[in-house]
Amino acid sequence: MVRDIRTMPRGLLAPLSQAALGSLRAVQDGDASSLPEEHRNRLADLALIEATPDGYTVTPLGRERLQSDR
Repeated sequence: MVRDIRTMPRGLLAPLSQAALGSLRAVQDGDASSLPEEHRNRLADLALIEATPDGYTVTPLGRERLQSDR
């Protein structure tokens, strides 16, 4: 599905460092224990991860970002 760049969520467009993408992958793999606070704040601000009672989880937007950055 092609999206209009003018209406795409920021989480899909915002630049992320390789380290931040690695942190997003770590959350997806269930290993958010060593997630740097800077990455956690940035990923949450972009709605790529969200806090849950069990820790952090990747949002549907975060999964889409991981797919697009392969």
